Amino acid sequence: MTSFQPSGSDTAPARSAFDRLHRNVQSWIWEQKWAHLRPTQAEAVEPILRGDTDVIISAATASGKTEAAWLPILSALARDMDESGLPAGVKALYVSPLKALINDQYGRLESLAGSVNMPIHRRHGDVTGGARRTLQESPDGLLLITPESLEAMFVIQGPRVPALLNGLQYVVVDELHSFIGTERGAQLQSLLHRVELAIRRRVPRVGLSATLSDPSIAAHFLRPDNADDVHVIGGHSDDAAELRMQLRGYLASGETPTLSGDEEGADAGPEKHAIAAHLFGNLRGQDNLVFANSRANVETYADLLKGISDRARVRNEFFPHHGNLSKEFREDVESRLRSPKSPTTAVCTSTLEMGIDIGSADTVAQVGAPGSVSALRQRLGRSGRRGKPATLRLYVSEQSVDHRTPPIDQLRTELFETIATVELLLEKWYEPPNTDGLHLSTLIQQILCVIAQHGGATAPELHSALCEAGPFHHVDQTMFIRLLRNLGTEEIIMQTSDGTLLPGTKGERLINHYSFYSAFQTAEEYRLVSSGRTLGSIPIEHPVVEGGLLIFAGRRWRVLGVDASSKVINLGPAGGGRPPAFTGGGIQIADGIRQRMKELYEDTHVPVYLDATAQALFKEGRAAYERLGLKRQPLIVWGDDTILIPWAGDRVMNTLHVVLAAENFESSLDGVGITLRKAPLHAAASLLERLAAAEPPEPLQVAGSVAVKERDKHDAYLDEHLLTHSYAAAALDVEGTWPVIKHLAAATAAFADNPAIALTKTARKPHEQAGTELPRKGPYAVIDVETTGFSPQRDRIVEIAIVHVSAEGTVDDVWSTLINPDQSTGPSHIHGITNTDVRNAPRFKDVLPEIDKQLAGATVVAHNVDFDLGFLASEFRRAGAITHDWPSLCTMQLTKRFHPGQSASLSEICMRLNIEVGEAHTAAADALAAARLLSFYIGKRSENSTQRPSHGLGPAAPH
Repeated sequence: MTSFQPSGSDTAPARSAFDRLHRNVQSWIWEQKWAHLRPTQAEAVEPILRGDTDVIISAATASGKTEAAWLPILSALARDMDESGLPAGVKALYVSPLKALINDQYGRLESLAGSVNMPIHRRHGDVTGGARRTLQESPDGLLLITPESLEAMFVIQGPRVPALLNGLQYVVVDELHSFIGTERGAQLQSLLHRVELAIRRRVPRVGLSATLSDPSIAAHFLRPDNADDVHVIGGHSDDAAELRMQLRGYLASGETPTLSGDEEGADAGPEKHAIAAHLFGNLRGQDNLVFANSRANVETYADLLKGISDRARVRNEFFPHHGNLSKEFREDVESRLRSPKSPTTAVCTSTLEMGIDIGSADTVAQVGAPGSVSALRQRLGRSGRRGKPATLRLYVSEQSVDHRTPPIDQLRTELFETIATVELLLEKWYEPPNTDGLHLSTLIQQILCVIAQHGGATAPELHSALCEAGPFHHVDQTMFIRLLRNLGTEEIIMQTSDGTLLPGTKGERLINHYSFYSAFQTAEEYRLVSSGRTLGSIPIEHPVVEGGLLIFAGRRWRVLGVDASSKVINLGPAGGGRPPAFTGGGIQIADGIRQRMKELYEDTHVPVYLDATAQALFKEGRAAYERLGLKRQPLIVWGDDTILIPWAGDRVMNTLHVVLAAENFESSLDGVGITLRKAPLHAAASLLERLAAAEPPEPLQVAGSVAVKERDKHDAYLDEHLLTHSYAAAALDVEGTWPVIKHLAAATAAFADNPAIALTKTARKPHEQAGTELPRKGPYAVIDVETTGFSPQRDRIVEIAIVHVSAEGTVDDVWSTLINPDQSTGPSHIHGITNTDVRNAPRFKDVLPEIDKQLAGATVVAHNVDFDLGFLASEFRRAGAITHDWPSLCTMQLTKRFHPGQSASLSEICMRLNIEVGEAHTAAADALAAARLLSFYIGKRSENSTQRPSHGLGPAAPH
């Protein structure tokens, strides 16, 4: 394991800063047996004590940021109380993104606040009514609160808010970086502004963070109207620690083993078993955190580690920790981590990423790419405290490759992404947030909240409070009026004769629903109960049925019963299961990570922290990069497709994807690449050349071509105009995309309008290229698949249909089935298949033999057959089966040949030919439509054959 050494630390200003603190606070410090204040803590004393400026404290996890803020805040409050007293009401407000972090800080600050006789309160969803009443009846001291509970206080307490907060002197925002650029962050900015409106004065704000990419962005977020005067503290050497690190590589076989004796094996391949075995062998007997990226992975690894413990006949030390587990279960795991008597490893998501005090972890393990440098920094900060070295273990698995493997998978991108993230971490680079969003969804929520708080408001009052002087300054008066009209049309608000705005019929329902106070979408959930004990919850869109098996809270369960009315699932112990299908979006990869990946491919240095397998995979990735010619130009030909690899972040990739779609190029996003389907290299190069020569379009023009633009909680109440504005600001980066297009165009200029050159750069396709000639003999098997997305490597089949057509064109029979993809079904608004629909459907491996049988001896036909066969081949590989080189035929290509210049979409060609089409985007209906289209072309072939000999399909040659 490799070590990286820190620099020394400087404590020179500590004594003078200590002398400025209140005597009771000094006594508390002596009682803690601190030798001195840390540099960050010392530097924060003077500006916070002054009480006339906003402050940001940016320092590593466990560097004492909490005390850096509260030592001077409590000293200032105690001084003022000694000298002249303070008004009644809460004196300091602490806002945190997590309830668990509030609970942790409550225990951490209790004795410090007590040293100056300052009461401390907390308010979030788990706080009892008695504690809430105490705060309402005697508001005083420190209030620790989430944004959602602060919102609820405004709505429920309304006119009493000024009295509750009358004594407010300071506001502290913890984990500041987690709010910047998000809907929740826009809500928080609005809430802080409304606090100052309520008490009619400015209150100093103190922001705390361990991972700020740009302090100026953070300053603008903390104080939008006066960012230049925000005092930033950070960058001290006490933020450093020795780092010991290793990255282990694993090769996945694609097979899914079942442990003997299981009623149903957990979905864990050999590589997961190997990773679990290494974690067990190296972490047992210590306190550790294992970050597994998803709740399903958390449950899988916790189950594997418990199984290893059981077989070794030792006490289990490995427990899951994620947001769907009950508060009691999570707190039990946290208590175990704090206790020196019980070695504990928490297998977790980001729930333990932020500043909850669980003591120092001996090791932090990361399974899979962490997704962002900021997340890895937060996680690593959990190790290496109190002078001990920080230990980081990373685990990455990659799939086996052969001549059929798509180019992007040959590049070993997850390994390179992980290494790029580590290298940027060592350089202290962090992702810049996207601060361009309009946050119209959150503005809708804030409009309703202000109306509810005051019992009504006028349009000018709302615009003045929220937009002109508030955080939604990008929303001008014209846009705001349009938004209000939208809300009126949707019955979210209504206007009285004197111009007062009140909640409408739907608005009342929104305000009265428990989920109203959050700025993000939350699904209703079923509660999981065993022997009267609540284990946690799962989203209601993923219900389970009686007799089903699942893994949850690190154990295996059988569903004993489901009470739909109370949304309760009763569980009993079982021998098998698999994790529930949780929802949740992934992290957007930043430009900086992708650009560093490219540098790693082109460098010759091999990081010293890679084990032998990781080194071998790393060298394979570099060899593939060289073999594919990506150093010379960023396009790859793969059969009939062209793959662009621009080494850009996800926001630029999404913009490029939208631009290409607007140019009538069918494309799909696949990690580092964009695949242009049925696009020759010269055509792709010509398109890039044309785009590069043109002026960048307006973002609204680009966004206007996107069919589905709803992203946030209340986007459903926006008209097309406002939705386009919102999507353009949040999801597109036209300014950053056009230099990428210019670079791609320059690199591929030689291929533009030159098919002869383009043909020299062709990679192998995983199956034979689809024919456009009709075989003289059938039979044909017409297939259609509905999928969770566009990438065969990452997405899955959720429905498949196969229609048999005879050589004469007779449609014989139809076979179809839903398939459980073991992930979210994806765009249900397109294919209509929900997670509930597939919950008890067979998995692909279960129906593979039948599919094999259905396709045996037939020519496989589909409308865009490469798409369907690409998914079919990927599913075969995942199931450990041999893929077939089926002879194939594409009805889309036949359409283009027989009807040149006309739309080749299935629905439109069927409409023109009067071919019956069922419900679009169901596998059976689409397969039947393609089968009837095939029958039509077989009939046309017969007609043409009477006119002239022909071995293909197409209009007769002119005489």
